[in-house]
Amino acid sequence: MSVPTDRLAVVTSAFDRAMAAGHLDQAKDLLTRVAHDVSDPVHTATIARMEGQLALAQDDPGAAAQKLAVAVGVARTAGRIDLLASGWLADLGVARQRAGDLAGARTALEEAVELADRIRGADWATVRSLRALGTVLSAQGDNAGAADALGRAVTAAAGARPVDPDVVASVRSEWSQALDAAGQGEQARQVAAGGSPAAAPDGAAPPELTAEQRAAELAGALAELHDLVGLADVKAEIDRLVDLIAVQRRRRDEGKKVPEIGLHLVFVGPPGTGKTTVARLIGRIYMGLDVLRTGHLIETDRAGIVAGYVGQTALKVDKVVQQALDGVLFIDEAYTLQSGGEQDFGGEAISALLKRMEDERERLAVILAGYDGPMAKLLDSNPGLRSRFSTILQFPSYTPQELAEIFRRMMSKYDYHLSTAAEAALLNVTTTMTASAGPTFGNAREVRNLFEDAIRSHAGRAADDATVDLSTLEPQDLTWPPVGSPEAAALQRAQATATAAAAADGNPATSPSDGSVQEAHA
Repeated sequence: MSVPTDRLAVVTSAFDRAMAAGHLDQAKDLLTRVAHDVSDPVHTATIARMEGQLALAQDDPGAAAQKLAVAVGVARTAGRIDLLASGWLADLGVARQRAGDLAGARTALEEAVELADRIRGADWATVRSLRALGTVLSAQGDNAGAADALGRAVTAAAGARPVDPDVVASVRSEWSQALDAAGQGEQARQVAAGGSPAAAPDGAAPPELTAEQRAAELAGALAELHDLVGLADVKAEIDRLVDLIAVQRRRRDEGKKVPEIGLHLVFVGPPGTGKTTVARLIGRIYMGLDVLRTGHLIETDRAGIVAGYVGQTALKVDKVVQQALDGVLFIDEAYTLQSGGEQDFGGEAISALLKRMEDERERLAVILAGYDGPMAKLLDSNPGLRSRFSTILQFPSYTPQELAEIFRRMMSKYDYHLSTAAEAALLNVTTTMTASAGPTFGNAREVRNLFEDAIRSHAGRAADDATVDLSTLEPQDLTWPPVGSPEAAALQRAQATATAAAAADGNPATSPSDGSVQEAHA
């Protein structure tokens, strides 16, 4: 017998309340009352998630990780990314971490953070994902990464509703501890005192770096930039910008008149092409060049700077800009600022931002990011935008070879490798990815999904067969596109069209060659 969707929602809500209150017997009883409906994948995934949560609460993280992996996999196949962002991936990451699988936990939590940040913004699901990621990174010895994650958690917690000062204080304490473990004692003390690494308590300026420290930071950031996969034109343009700034700084030091150099940039391109990563590196590069004091990155979007009431938008802009002073303000999907009607306050946000940019031109760099066409319309909507954002960096979609290299780097990070046959299959998969990519294709994000699906498939084989190598991925592990996804539907339509055309020409349809994407689904 199946359970109606509305009843499942009621039971799920009651289950969540019982779990939050620690009433495990009550939660278990609620779970046993829900019949399984195999015809509804979301129903199946929800039950699996509840079973996983209960197992985790009963101190069985191994069983919890298995159940939650099933829930995440079914939800992903059903296209319910909203469920993954709402805490399902975070649950999986926490279960894996408690089971001792730090690599698997990090993979799940990094995606959880990305999805929660993109879909939900500053809410408690985002905070939870970031805190869990910070714990895993700390356990792996990456204290700097943990400090970064927890700093972002503090920012998200400040904007989450309903307000919970106790949780904000707790996250801030964790951030301070992570900074201290990363060897950033002064920043840790500032955070513990209620400030941030970007601004010391009582408005005092953070300590100046020595010339040697700045040079080392610049060299390190440039090395990381050039180590990124692809993006040749982006790297070349940033190199030219670095040369321009460095030479003008030398001319200024010699007493020569120098033109004002705009630090503001526009990043355009599809999702998953490294825009946020490069923005973080830009902050470090500017710090290394001594044009920004700290170079930290503050990320926001329309929701972070546009209010729903008259007079509130400018205040939100001021608050975000204040956090970004001496660093970089990164506004993702910036084109949405001019997407509303006459009663929309996006235009007010643009005007307020331009004013603050002018007032703080020596302490602030702003990067606007989004799709190419909509971003061009945004820049044309206000003369002040086009004049202040004269440098536009194009982030192209990755090639099949580049996507394959991104996959290899993910594997290497977690001690996996490909068999010879899987190496050939990987390029077949990434070639199909780019050939069937639509305007919202996620590029590196899609590769991350491919990797997570691959290690899940590998785990299923290894769990049932002790002879399976624990680090080698095979062609059958590389399945793309996920069944039921828009890409799968598009690929099926293309194959049907090709088959019909071949039949009309009197030629039999040919089967895909060994190692193809289609055979990976067989």
